[in-house]
Amino acid sequence: MFSQLQRYGLLPKEAETGRSFNRIRGFESQDFPYKIGLSVQKYLKKLAYYKYSFYFCAISMKKLLTIISLLFALTAKAQMLNFHQLTVKDGLLHNGIIALGQDSKGGIWIATFGGLLRYDGQEFTPLPYDDLPDKRVDRINRAQDGTMWVRCYENRKQISRYDSLTNHFVTYNISDLSDSVRQQAVQPLNRTFVDPRSSRVWSIEKMQFIQTDTLNPQATFIYKGETAIDAGLKDEIFYSILLDRQGVLWIGSANNGLFFADTRQSHYRRLVCQPSPMVRATLKDSKGTLWIAISDQQLLTLPKGACEVSPVSYPMTDSIKGRRIRAITEDSKGRLWVGGQDGLYVKDASSNSFQRIDIINKVLVSVFCFSKDKNGMLWIGTNNGLFKLNLEERHPLVELADTTVSFIEKIAADKDGLWISNQSGLYRKEGNKVTQWYEESAHTIVTDARGQTWVGTDNGLIRVTPKGVEHVSTAADGHIVKDLLCWRDFLWCSYEQGLCCVNIYTDQSTLLHTEHNEYLDGSACIDSHTGTLYFGGTLGLDCFSADSLEEKLRSGTPQLWLEENSEELRVKREESPSAPVWPYVLFLLIGCGAIGFTYLYIIGKRQNETIAATDQRQEPAPLSPFILKATAVAEAHIADTDFTADQMAQELAMSRTKLFLLMKNETGKAVMEFVRDIRLDYAARQLAAGTPINEIYMACGFSDPSSFRRSFVKKYGINPSQYREQQKST
Repeated sequence: MFSQLQRYGLLPKEAETGRSFNRIRGFESQDFPYKIGLSVQKYLKKLAYYKYSFYFCAISMKKLLTIISLLFALTAKAQMLNFHQLTVKDGLLHNGIIALGQDSKGGIWIATFGGLLRYDGQEFTPLPYDDLPDKRVDRINRAQDGTMWVRCYENRKQISRYDSLTNHFVTYNISDLSDSVRQQAVQPLNRTFVDPRSSRVWSIEKMQFIQTDTLNPQATFIYKGETAIDAGLKDEIFYSILLDRQGVLWIGSANNGLFFADTRQSHYRRLVCQPSPMVRATLKDSKGTLWIAISDQQLLTLPKGACEVSPVSYPMTDSIKGRRIRAITEDSKGRLWVGGQDGLYVKDASSNSFQRIDIINKVLVSVFCFSKDKNGMLWIGTNNGLFKLNLEERHPLVELADTTVSFIEKIAADKDGLWISNQSGLYRKEGNKVTQWYEESAHTIVTDARGQTWVGTDNGLIRVTPKGVEHVSTAADGHIVKDLLCWRDFLWCSYEQGLCCVNIYTDQSTLLHTEHNEYLDGSACIDSHTGTLYFGGTLGLDCFSADSLEEKLRSGTPQLWLEENSEELRVKREESPSAPVWPYVLFLLIGCGAIGFTYLYIIGKRQNETIAATDQRQEPAPLSPFILKATAVAEAHIADTDFTADQMAQELAMSRTKLFLLMKNETGKAVMEFVRDIRLDYAARQLAAGTPINEIYMACGFSDPSSFRRSFVKKYGINPSQYREQQKST
């Protein structure tokens, strides 16, 4: 997968997680009223065949349900994409992008005004465009066998094929290619892409980027002006567009480089580290490197833009307890401070090794937590009390600050003093005075954007007030709160069963359901540049894109679900027996009553006209969104002999069982029977066009001519040669 996208928390890495992130999902919620309307309309039309006098009722009901469906569709809000930018600073040859393509290995091919590149998600690799007739490539196509073809702007009669073995292009005259090769190599420019997982469509028209919704035409908008700026787009003139197989949308601009966005709106992924997935402490430093302390094994890093973690040379004592890192922090000078059960270590920004710092001479002191205040002081919580270290000094020395509180679990510094927590309670230190505010076990402390102090305890969440502490009712009630993070208007709370998010202004709590990961004490950190939150646990590191979740959290949703084997966080409302059904029943009853009175009034005058119009007005039922998506997937794999029902289920974002059930209900066919019919229809069109049979059966995904012939005869009643002759005669 693309590490560049992982850097922004957009894509998971299946090799890291050891899981397949297949989404199990049904139709979009806005499809429901539409399907209800189609079902009722279909039933009433059938009824009209037996009793023509009800036809007028069916027509009126169709209009009523159309209006109802439209009203519900208008309430569906279009999702704006969040784009990231790549320019010459990241490795592009030129910020003007002409064409885009994707090869069989997932690499993105980028044709710029300065030459041709391939992007693997981590770096740009120039392709040998000196072999091409012209440096300006304006067409990139991939054949069904994976071969990449490019065509240049000033040589329209020639086309070049990329040879991956020699890393060179071979140029041909288009007229010398066979018909089958020419059809794959010289494809029309695609400026429209349909999202196979929703009803959204993206296109470039008149050099503008447009997003539409086939189920909600009113949601169409153009990315320009403030809309483009809000989405992260810095250009309103675009030449090329590509939706890759991972669901990432790529946009090539005229002047500002390449933009990409994850169309699946991923909010969550899990990073599993080896040799053990148990994450004890984390830190995202100023350079974008993620530091991860795992189990009692070692310290790992995930550099910015990298795909995999790498071990760090960290000095350890012989004691098993001494290998356990409990806290990591970075100061303003880029120095990394690491605390564990064997003491305190520091790594200078210019050094690759750690230096041990004695806290108490010849005494083993375990470091549990850090906190930095506005005066440049680093506060260190240990088993022997509270220590401080002046970060502004060139060679800082550790000084004892207080021994009143021992085995300190968390420290939070504010403008007036320190909050300190341990198993005995919550303490306040101002100057040399230490006061106890809470007499039960306190694990973690954080101060939010309003200046409020929140504390995680053995029984949920409490908030400090001028009068003392007060309990805040959340989903974590009755649980041990492991860690707290504050990002903008929300407080993120981890406990052994999961996560909850609290609005610091309204105290509204949202429960977040993830694939079960038992979170650990002090293992959370935040990347303030990208708004990514990290929570470490027994199954690895869970990463959340807080910015993309903000709208859902503000909507008042009580619970957010992350389905198993799914990377997309979606809303699942609490079940209510009346909520999803009674509005539709009420609409139908009112409509039927009004239509019934109307029918009694005009039936005498309209009966003959209704009977005559019945046969004339019968219209074929429109194809459902499911059939449209399934057809698009089958056509995309029309030449793939290894294409299976499991692949179709994966691309349609549903389970295999659900795919077979929907296909049987809507077409009466099995999945591969549906795919075979689409391939045979394509073969029939090619036969009528005069394409040789030996080329057709391969292009249609059949492994041999005999199986193609048998399938063709079974569908059309005649063999392919007879069908061709029949078409010629007509």
